[in-house]
Amino acid sequence: MSTREPMEEIITVSSGQLKGIRLPELGAIAWLGIPYAEPPIHKLRWKAPREIEAWTGVFPASDFKNNSVQFIQGEPGGSEDCLFLNIWRPDHAEAGLPIFVFLHGGGNIGGSGRDFQGGELACKTNSIVVTVNYRLGAMGFFRHPSLRTGDPLDGSGNYGLLDVLHALKWLHKNIVCFGGNPGNITLGGQSAGARNALAAYLSPLGRGLFHKLFIMSGGLTTAVTEQSEEKANDILTELLIKTGMVSTQDEARVWISTQSVDKISDFLYRQNAFHFVEIIRETGLQMAAFPHLIEDGTVIPIGGFDNLNNLDHPSLPIILGSTASEFSEFTLGDTHFFSLVQKEELAGNMEEKKLYEAAVQYGSDLYAEFNVEQTTEILLSAIPAMPIYAYRFAWGLRDGVIDPYIRFLIGAPHGADIPFYTGDFSGVQERFPADVISEHNEPGRNMLSSLMRDYLRHFLYTGNPNTEGQPAWQRYTPNPRSAEILWLDANQDQTIVQSVCKLVKKDILSQMDNDPRLAAEQRNWLKNNLFAGRFFW
Repeated sequence: MSTREPMEEIITVSSGQLKGIRLPELGAIAWLGIPYAEPPIHKLRWKAPREIEAWTGVFPASDFKNNSVQFIQGEPGGSEDCLFLNIWRPDHAEAGLPIFVFLHGGGNIGGSGRDFQGGELACKTNSIVVTVNYRLGAMGFFRHPSLRTGDPLDGSGNYGLLDVLHALKWLHKNIVCFGGNPGNITLGGQSAGARNALAAYLSPLGRGLFHKLFIMSGGLTTAVTEQSEEKANDILTELLIKTGMVSTQDEARVWISTQSVDKISDFLYRQNAFHFVEIIRETGLQMAAFPHLIEDGTVIPIGGFDNLNNLDHPSLPIILGSTASEFSEFTLGDTHFFSLVQKEELAGNMEEKKLYEAAVQYGSDLYAEFNVEQTTEILLSAIPAMPIYAYRFAWGLRDGVIDPYIRFLIGAPHGADIPFYTGDFSGVQERFPADVISEHNEPGRNMLSSLMRDYLRHFLYTGNPNTEGQPAWQRYTPNPRSAEILWLDANQDQTIVQSVCKLVKKDILSQMDNDPRLAAEQRNWLKNNLFAGRFFW
């Protein structure tokens, strides 16, 4: 974080007065940790967000506030009092700026608005950047029959998505105070945040709250109510055993079937939020592990995106992106491969190395195709006139750019494009021990970052990323064999940008089935173990 200085200016919003901070090294100003709804605690735990009550005095919007409840450094942390947003803008007097709202990733069980530092991006794009904290895990997505009160929003189970929609309403009401244009809001996000943004587009409650979408590595995912309620009962069962109410799953089922709705609801509300975090620890791109974005019929229509053709949705400009090695870190995190890496036995074992390479290649292609090509084709089938632009981020795959062993392990992994927008590369060095960010690759890296932010700036202002002096970005069409994916890459010294062909799922599967590196047993292991249950499988 750059040097901070207190601001003297006071801004008045609908709920009171705010004082932010200056970031002189960036030429930005920021308001951090602004509450946008009442704390969802106690009786508001599993309720739609409520309008925030006015505060007295001047609220110090100078620091990030609580993360949502989640695992933090291996331990349950965060707070249920988590509904805050952060705003950055250039430190000048210009008004009517476009707004870029970014939703963090983390599988909807982790992450926060502080993960995306928006000051530099705001200055480079001359825009207002907003990040949002919203409820996660079972605090954010939990649908159980005992929690229904007759209010369809309170009973939807989609509390995290309702938080996002509430934050957008708050921005519509207040962003003019920060010099923003409420008629030009781009909703974006990465991974789970991108999926949430797409769900906000699907939701009838999102109509008119944003005007463009910027989607990074996020596909079309929803859960049916039966799946989510079954998982909620599984969680309830574990809580009953954990708290000593019963001793076995059979006893838990009897307890659930014989207790009143009020008794079950009271039990759930009395539980420490950290207990839920300990139960939902990892999702691994598997909806069954944690059903969220629930087709409740009010917030998200029944049928989800499969029903898009029957819904009257606006045609919004969209950028859809993925990385070239989307599945590399998920492969690395598999217990089999992670054990080999920890014991330094992967690089020297040719059979395991071939299997790892194949797992990364096919998992990444399938995941990238799910995020971009499948998403685009479903959207265009419903709204053929929708202007969509697609990219694939590949920095880190080229020889000589990063450490060769790290290149082999991760390439251009899930989320690697984020720092090229924010300009904040500190998190990359924290993720990987080798020298990924170096003076050696700085010239090309900075040029690629500048190009990507130029495209984004033009998109925020006009809905079209193309800008004079930059490589042309083709609009996506339904032709499956056309070269319309913008390939974003750089070597040590310069950008390498070109249009490449789309991925086709049946071609990926055919290539995997005929890959000479894989024995039949290995191929089956990929299909039935490593890829099984993932969003893209």
